Amino acid sequence: MIHEKVFQVADAGPIPIVLGGDHSITYPSAAAVARHVWPRTVGVIHFDAHADTGADQWGNLHAHGQPMRRLIEEGWVAGKNFVQIGLRGYWPDKATFEWMREQGMRWHAMTEIEERGSEAVLADAIVEALDGPDVIYLSVDIDVVDPGMAPATGTPESGGMLARELLRAVRQIVSQVELVGMDVVEVSPPYDHAEITAILAHRTVMEAISALGAKQR
Repeated sequence: MIHEKVFQVADAGPIPIVLGGDHSITYPSAAAVARHVWPRTVGVIHFDAHADTGADQWGNLHAHGQPMRRLIEEGWVAGKNFVQIGLRGYWPDKATFEWMREQGMRWHAMTEIEERGSEAVLADAIVEALDGPDVIYLSVDIDVVDPGMAPATGTPESGGMLARELLRAVRQIVSQVELVGMDVVEVSPPYDHAEITAILAHRTVMEAISALGAKQR
């Protein structure tokens, strides 16, 4: 259902921006965009505390910890053009990282952002995602941001990006690439005191829309 709806929106002309929900929606959404732009190819820039490249989750192949693996396995996105930013915490495990390396995936952990700064990391990530592809799909898991600034998420990890770093990163990406799709996911309203996280998610989308508008002027 998500795949067909996103494909219809993209086919009609607009850039699909999908709001989650958990990260499982990225699998049908990004696949639909890749299908729409074919024969051009898609690179993915993915902000997240977690890689979401698990083989399965208690037997489920399409839960919120598996979407990136499914996109690569099914050929919607090449592993070398799947770039992840903000990884930290206790997962993935060693075997999953080995699978990611075998696919040629590239990632920039929070420790690298701390050492080099987010703008330098983003500049590299854009080049990596466009190493072959023509267009970019942007996926933002709100838990990439430190839970002090985005508490309403199901899998919080301390030590994340600042809210302003994420917003600046979105502007930096959208202003420099041809964006063909985007999602913002993992906002959990029951945990959202004073709607702090929802406000950040909304602002993230608006930063992308603003950057798109500036390019058209």
